[in-house]
Amino acid sequence: MGRDRPVLRAIKLLSLIENNKGGLRVADMARQLDAHPRAIYRDLQVLERLPVPIYQDRSGREVYWKLDPDFRKTLSIPVTLSELLAVYLAQDALRPLEGTVLYESLQSLFDKVRAGIPRSLFRELVDLRGAFVSDLPAQKEYRTHREFVEIVNEAIRERRTLRLVYHPRDQEPGERRIDPYAVHLRNGTLYVIGYCHVRKDVRTFVVDRMRKITMTGERFPAPVGFSLANYLRHSFGIFREDIVRVKVRFHKSLSRYLQERRWHPSQRNKKRTDGSLELTFEVAGTKEIKTWILGFGALATVLEPAALREEIVGELRKSLKGYGGR
Repeated sequence: MGRDRPVLRAIKLLSLIENNKGGLRVADMARQLDAHPRAIYRDLQVLERLPVPIYQDRSGREVYWKLDPDFRKTLSIPVTLSELLAVYLAQDALRPLEGTVLYESLQSLFDKVRAGIPRSLFRELVDLRGAFVSDLPAQKEYRTHREFVEIVNEAIRERRTLRLVYHPRDQEPGERRIDPYAVHLRNGTLYVIGYCHVRKDVRTFVVDRMRKITMTGERFPAPVGFSLANYLRHSFGIFREDIVRVKVRFHKSLSRYLQERRWHPSQRNKKRTDGSLELTFEVAGTKEIKTWILGFGALATVLEPAALREEIVGELRKSLKGYGGR
C-alpha cells in the first residue's frame, strides 16, 4: 500500500479500523497492509486532520486505534464512514457519464452521500478531492450521446436487439444488429458488449462510434454463462481476441516501477542478472498491449511472439520516418 496516494491509503486504513471493534495497534495495521509503521502513522495523521473520529485506547503498554462507536449513529444512511469517503472521492472517475441517465442515478447517490457526511468533514474533502483526481486520464463527454446511452440501457434491461450504424476505426460505417449484454466504462470510454449478428460472436462496441441506434421489437434470451468479468479476464484493455503469450524485456531503470503494479492478472515477473526485468503475459490479442509497450520507447524490447516484435519494429520505423529519419 506504501505507494498509493495518501488519501487512498488512509481510506484503506480506516476500513481496517472500522472492521475491528477491539481496535488495532500500529504494528497490526502495518502487517495487514504490508507497510512500514512510519507510513501508518502518517496515514493516521491524515485521518485526524479530516477530522475522522478515531482515537487511541491504551491497554497497559499497548495502544489500540479505534473509531468512535457513537459516530456511526450520526450517519443518515447505513454505510460505513470509509465507504462514504470512497464514494465521494470517486465521483470524478465517473465524470464521463455526466449528462446521461446513468450519471443522474449516480448523482442522486452522491447527493445522499454528501448529506450523510458531517459538514466539517465535507469541507476538508472538497479540498482533498482536487488532488485526488488530478491524474485521471483525458475524459470523454457523453452528453451528446445521452439518447444512445438511454436506449442501450433500456435494451439491456428488456433484452431487446439493437440496430445501429457503427463506424469502426479505419473502416467504413456499416449496419449492425447486436444483443447488448453489458455496458463497461474503462479509462473514460464507454463500451457496449454484446452478441453481434453480423460477426456471429460476442463483440465490443465503442459508444461514441455509433452513428444511429434503434431498439427493435426482437427479444433475445438471457446469455447463458456470460460473465463480464470472465469476458474481460484475458483482455489487456477492453477488446478480446485469441490468447497470445507475450514476453517483454524492460531496461533496469524501469524494474522497480513495473514491479510496483499489477498490469494484468496473468503477469509473471523475472528479474535478470543485468538488472533488467522480463514480463510475461497471456493476453487476448496484441493490439492493446502493443500500444502499452510502445509507450516505453527504447526501454522495452519484445522477445515474443515474433509477429508482435515485427509489428513494433514497423511502428518504430514509421515513427522515425516521420521525424525525417531513414
